[in-house]
Amino acid sequence: MSGESTIADRANGSGSDAQRRSAGVNLTARRRESSLLMALAIVGAVLEYPLALAIKSIDRSEIGRALPFLAITIALSSMIPFALRISPEVGLPGAPLIAAKIAGEKLHFSIRSMIKIAAGYAFLAALVGAVVLITVIVPMMIAHPIGGATKLPVPPVMKLAPGRIALVGALVAIAAAVSEEIQFRLVLFAFFAWIVRLITRDSSGQSSRGALWFATILQAYAFGLVHLLPLASSMFHSVARLLLGATLTPQTWEGIVFGRLYLKRGLEAAMLAHAIMDVALFALAAIGVLRAHLGSG
Repeated sequence: MSGESTIADRANGSGSDAQRRSAGVNLTARRRESSLLMALAIVGAVLEYPLALAIKSIDRSEIGRALPFLAITIALSSMIPFALRISPEVGLPGAPLIAAKIAGEKLHFSIRSMIKIAAGYAFLAALVGAVVLITVIVPMMIAHPIGGATKLPVPPVMKLAPGRIALVGALVAIAAAVSEEIQFRLVLFAFFAWIVRLITRDSSGQSSRGALWFATILQAYAFGLVHLLPLASSMFHSVARLLLGATLTPQTWEGIVFGRLYLKRGLEAAMLAHAIMDVALFALAAIGVLRAHLGSG
């Protein structure tokens, strides 16, 4: 009997050791994933500003106002470990491609299909943003022009060489897409889904469909609000108007599209769709400038 007990004890001990090793490997992989995503979020945000200066989408006087946004990026980046830990519990996919590569696991989806789906969602997001811009923003600006002007000024970026707009604009788009998708889709989505689950007291372990939709809208609203903040002093004269304006900005509605893609395909697909949309917009701007140059010549 003592021999049998010893064998059983050894077997149980071996099983416990294997579980501890597996847990250690998973923890190490998650830490590496967190570190990589934190670096991508911060580097993307830092690179975005000098690149934006290069194409004059912002000027030097606005650099100081960028510091609070960098602080927001750092704060949200610090929540990445929490987001990665809580995402499976609330029904969110996290970053499946990055996680699989770090863990050395085989991908359970096709990269080609992810690219196709991301391109489709990029087109959908651009279409939704254009509809909001044409049907809401433009009529409001015509009815209430800034400073009494009836003609919108030409953005400085449209006065640059087309090649510069396309190339540097593409770099801006990629940096912004990587950083913003990590902050809003990965981190804030997980945070809002976690809060909603606490409020609804859902003990099933997974967030309901309605809760995920609510979290989708909340993270998209935050996405739109952050993009609207630089215009707060010149276009809005109260907090109430700013908060209302965030429901009308195209970025909020684009954030809903990217949020739904994140739910279906994960962070990398949302990054890709965001980048494709913004790169296409800069390419269209470059084509418009080129046509204007050819027409004037």
